[in-house]
Amino acid sequence: MLNPFSHNAWLAVRAGLAQEYRLLSLTLVTLLLSHWPVQIPGLAQAWLLAHFGLFLLWQRLGRNHSSLALPKLVIWLAFVALNVVFLSAWLLLFWKLLLIGFLGGRTLHRPRDHWVNRTALAFLIAHIFLIDLNTLFQLGLIPTDLTPWLSYGLLSLPVILFWVPVGETANTRESMDFLPGLVLCLLVFLIALGSVFGVSSAQMTYPLAVLGMSLGTGLLILATAWLWLSFGPYANFQQLWSRQPPHSSNTLEQWLVTLTHLIQDKSMTHQKFLEVGLEHLSHLPWVCGVGWQSLSGHGAQGKEGEYQVHIRIQSLEVTIYAVQPISAAHQAQAKLLVQLLEQFHQSKRREESFIQQAHLRAIYETGAKLTHDIKNILQALYALTSAVGTAKPEEFGITQRITQNQLSHLTQRLKRTLDKLGQPSESGYCDTPVRVWWDNLRARHHSRDIHFSASIMWNTNIPEDLFDNVIENLLANALNKRQREFELSIQVALETSENQVSLSVCDDGSAIADDIEKELLSQPVPSHDGFGIGLYQAAKQSIHSGYRLRVSHNEPGMVCFELASV
Repeated sequence: MLNPFSHNAWLAVRAGLAQEYRLLSLTLVTLLLSHWPVQIPGLAQAWLLAHFGLFLLWQRLGRNHSSLALPKLVIWLAFVALNVVFLSAWLLLFWKLLLIGFLGGRTLHRPRDHWVNRTALAFLIAHIFLIDLNTLFQLGLIPTDLTPWLSYGLLSLPVILFWVPVGETANTRESMDFLPGLVLCLLVFLIALGSVFGVSSAQMTYPLAVLGMSLGTGLLILATAWLWLSFGPYANFQQLWSRQPPHSSNTLEQWLVTLTHLIQDKSMTHQKFLEVGLEHLSHLPWVCGVGWQSLSGHGAQGKEGEYQVHIRIQSLEVTIYAVQPISAAHQAQAKLLVQLLEQFHQSKRREESFIQQAHLRAIYETGAKLTHDIKNILQALYALTSAVGTAKPEEFGITQRITQNQLSHLTQRLKRTLDKLGQPSESGYCDTPVRVWWDNLRARHHSRDIHFSASIMWNTNIPEDLFDNVIENLLANALNKRQREFELSIQVALETSENQVSLSVCDDGSAIADDIEKELLSQPVPSHDGFGIGLYQAAKQSIHSGYRLRVSHNEPGMVCFELASV
């Protein structure tokens, strides 16, 4: 069985009885019928019980409550039981005053909602002053034979509401503002009490007493408003009526969801994001148009209204138009929404700037890497030509074979570098047997006074580009260091096994400075002999190839770099 106070039950009621005006009409009709004198026992109580049930359905229509809290439910049932059992005119008068406060505290936006709400208030106020006060205090305002006709006339007001088309049901109509409802309830009570006092004490006629109390109360409100407007920080009287932004939590939540969906669209530029966001801002119930101007351009949505508010947040200027006076609550709400929009807009601009910077950095790093590839090739070519230039005549045959072999290897490296220049994002790696690569390395540098040692237990394949890049950078740095430290000894060692490859370059010179060592392989560093980016690029390349380049020793007389498989 469906629990009548469960969330699913209220969703079913909302879907099946989404007729707010008709429920309000039936609520008022049953309230009036409970006052009619009838000969059937218990009929008035039945009408009153139906009235409270319809009121409960109407006031919860379109709201997001999942259930009634137990204390509230107990209080509500106790109040209903008191009215139904005793059927007291004083309790019903008190209940009508509560209804007036409830209707007066509703926050509405559509003109049709305002009209329906005011009609319901007019019915309740007329019922209090024409029937309830006349009956309770025996004022003799209306003859007994005219009372049924007056009831029929009052009945026409809620019946008219039954035929008002509902249109689209909106949750925002259900927000409440306590202060206006309380003030309206107390004003009706004050006028009613003053009118009865005027009739009984001042011997005034009832219509004159009601008119006098209404005028006096109105003058008191105007005088109070004048004092507030003269000495308070408010621009118009409407701002005194509602100090809190209506349904701000719901509007803010929907606005955040909208902006989140928009900012997640990576194809949308920041200019388009701003336009779409302001277009959504123009869909607020009380907004009829929006105009804006920013560094990205200007535009407008909707139409200009009689009332407007200007909002400026950083470089964004927004003008919001409305057909009704804009209260302080709505101004605060609009400023908050525009501020959120501008924050997201600036975030979108920064994101695009970061993407552009990342693109330029990728171009820079690709160019720097290719520059070092070409530099390494030139260094290898220089080493080869130096070996040919210093060879003795009896070694020309051996030198020619080495040169021919190395030139073929350098040609392949140069071709791969040219391919990277054409398509840097699609460049791949060429694997070669480690023994072949080691022999070519020794041949290229056999005349440079470098000590080579190898323990090749397994002739595995290695990424030739990576090893060439690393060894050429390390040897170039070591040879440059030798120009400053003349007796420097350089050792290159290679060890391979079935599951491990390790290449190390060591020298017996001075240690690397601590501040440079911390940044050497993680970012470009200052260099006297180049750009300071070679080892940084080599370290990044090694990570993508399944290897790791690190400083294995750094102390005077023992400085070693190691490239090893992970």
